[in-house]
Amino acid sequence: MTDRLLRGRHVVVDPKALPDDGLLDDGAVFVSGGVVVESGPWPALRARHPDVEVLGSDAHMVLPGFVNAHHHGRGLSAAQLGTPDDVLECWMLDFMAMPPLDTRLDTMWSALNMLRSGVTTVIHSAYAREAGQGEAETAAALDAYRETGMRVAYAVGFEDAVKLVGKGDTEFVASLPPDLAETARSLIEPPPPGAADDYFAFVDALAESHADDDRVRILYGPSWHLWCSGALLARTAEEARRTGLGIHTHVLESPMEEDYAAAVYGVDTVSRLDRLGLLAPGTSFAHGTWLSAEDMARCATAGVVVCHNPGSNLRLRNGIAPVAEMLAAGVTVGLGMDSWGFESDDDILTEMRLATHLMRRGGPDRFGPAPDYADALRMLTVNGARASTFGDGLGRFLPGSPADAVLIDLAAMASPYLDADPVASFVLLARREHIETVLVGGEIAMHRGRFPGIDRDAVGEALAAVATRPAGETQVRFRQGLRALRPHVARYFGRAG
Repeated sequence: MTDRLLRGRHVVVDPKALPDDGLLDDGAVFVSGGVVVESGPWPALRARHPDVEVLGSDAHMVLPGFVNAHHHGRGLSAAQLGTPDDVLECWMLDFMAMPPLDTRLDTMWSALNMLRSGVTTVIHSAYAREAGQGEAETAAALDAYRETGMRVAYAVGFEDAVKLVGKGDTEFVASLPPDLAETARSLIEPPPPGAADDYFAFVDALAESHADDDRVRILYGPSWHLWCSGALLARTAEEARRTGLGIHTHVLESPMEEDYAAAVYGVDTVSRLDRLGLLAPGTSFAHGTWLSAEDMARCATAGVVVCHNPGSNLRLRNGIAPVAEMLAAGVTVGLGMDSWGFESDDDILTEMRLATHLMRRGGPDRFGPAPDYADALRMLTVNGARASTFGDGLGRFLPGSPADAVLIDLAAMASPYLDADPVASFVLLARREHIETVLVGGEIAMHRGRFPGIDRDAVGEALAAVATRPAGETQVRFRQGLRALRPHVARYFGRAG
């Protein structure tokens, strides 16, 4: 591994210490062996390391690598595959009807796009694209991340109680024409006996096989608490305590969830998850859009991280998460893109800006306290890093921390003029094209839009060729069934209000 000095006019050493500390002007970071050795004033570090390679200059800003705290590894967007945005509960059928693209190519395309916007670590919430192919798809996705050099916290998905419309599934399926009822039942029937045992054995083996890989963490990924029995969730919490692995799951993405929990379990969602043992350090909740004040207090006390996905929440009509209230309550909030983000381009900087503006929303209390720009940067770095379970050093330039970094071309970002606070300027102005270099483990993963050893255009062409490949007869029938089922689901929710 190459020894390097990363130089910047501004160096964000520790986002946790902002705004009072944690920022160096005319600073540098010395990296060796894939980790940070020290940071400090540029003249002093250059004097101590006079012969090492220098990346950056006094016209750059150096930041820790960004963390995408919730993603599904999908490269071609739903819109590109003929699935426009809609209400989540209806859109999920469209999502399931999308063609199962080559996992390695699709994941690699997503990873390359994330790297272009400075993402060095991603939490990948995995759904199997084809039934029975989960293990093969896991291997292919991990291969893609390995080739691009990104860090990944891979949450292996599983569910044993899928719902179509929630508490009314039995009545809903009975109301369908016979052919559609068969399709609906195939979606909600539980997995075969022993499937949960196989799942936990697979996760254990996967974690063991990557125990010495500093770029991979394996997480339990019960896909959505509404799709998981209490027994499965309780066992997940028990296994996590036994193995020390983290848990990543969808919670309160949709307003429908709380009504379902109250009607079926007689208790609110977070209380149910608490009783089952999931409120604990190492657990992260994707979305948390409908957390109450009491929920926030419990998550903060338990050390649960909420992974906020503002673009997805808006696009699928799930609402605006109360992020300002979460932060005020002491909840650690990371930032995710839920695959594609606000503009379907895997650009975390757009998502950061959207989150910033939404959490500073107006109203009668608009003159009151609001999250500052340092909060946005923490969401992008150290907060998401905590959810990833890679360790406390990720997202900061502390001695021994992973040497993941983003170098911003300040001349491009500031053109034609800028004289302002560097953190606020980054949050409000930085765009993907301003990112010059991205490093993971001290090695260059992206420089001026190019990726060492990878031809991005060739990956895109190969992915497009797979997307245009004719589907098999079984897949065609399944997709036709989902599309025929969709208007019935939409009408159900229309009646239910």
